[in-house]
Amino acid sequence: MDNYKLIERLNRIVRYLKDYPGISKRELLAKLAESDREEITIRTLERDIKNLRERFYLEINYNRAKNGYFLNPEFQHDVDEWIRFMEFAELGQFFRSGLTDFKSFGKLVQLHQTSFFLGIELLKPIVLAIRHKQNIQFLHINYWEETEKPYTIGPLMIREYLNRWYVIGVPQGKKEIRTFGLDRIKELQTAGSMEIKTNDFEKQLEQFNKIVGLNFNAGDGKLKIISLRVYYKHLKYLQSLPLHHSQKIDWAPGETHGTVKYHLIPNYEFKVQILKMGNLGEVISPAELRQEIKQMLKETLRFYQ
Repeated sequence: MDNYKLIERLNRIVRYLKDYPGISKRELLAKLAESDREEITIRTLERDIKNLRERFYLEINYNRAKNGYFLNPEFQHDVDEWIRFMEFAELGQFFRSGLTDFKSFGKLVQLHQTSFFLGIELLKPIVLAIRHKQNIQFLHINYWEETEKPYTIGPLMIREYLNRWYVIGVPQGKKEIRTFGLDRIKELQTAGSMEIKTNDFEKQLEQFNKIVGLNFNAGDGKLKIISLRVYYKHLKYLQSLPLHHSQKIDWAPGETHGTVKYHLIPNYEFKVQILKMGNLGEVISPAELRQEIKQMLKETLRFYQ
């Protein structure tokens, strides 16, 4: 079977498991049959679920009493990351599916000039370098200082944030990871085998799970429980696109506002997301973050007086 068709089916299975907790094998087979010309057998379905568990490390549980499958809610972030990755793969397949009249395509689909595709041509060579434990070297452009500086790094991870792509790695001779925007990289090439060990930097890489965006060297760097009061209509946007995997929404039908809680390091990127809510969101706690947001709003208002 074509690998893409298999991945496409696995993606549909994950989506059904997310949308229909407790879905049975028979119900899964019926839903897959609606969107797949081939009839899927129970054995094929069981093999697919085994693949998702063993090859993609998704926590899929089976409740024999209820005869249904469940995604472990503690690993919701992994599921969301899987779906996003699959959407990216489907987009690539869409471009390869015989869509050659790009002039007419541009009239149908308008892409933001500074979004998803900046530096995307570097993804493949960087991923290969990470896989084969190769250093990469490149010129990095500093927009603010209008300079170019050569770097050689051991690449560890690629991260996407706000439709821009970044490579995270350790510069030669350093012991701390750094982040480089792919849109600011040129003349990239491999530069020999990496001397560093990925395991030595796992704790640093784990810091990204505690923040929004890229900057985890903020304030005291400690995790905090953040509580926001948010207008109920805006809750729907947060629910569809969470700011952070720790996000929890508490809202009772009929109430004008709900409570949204996060467990993270409140860095600059997170504060910007709060400010973007305008009068739809308010920091309730901790007090120091509430005061900081209040001060940022005061400083902004001075420009309009």
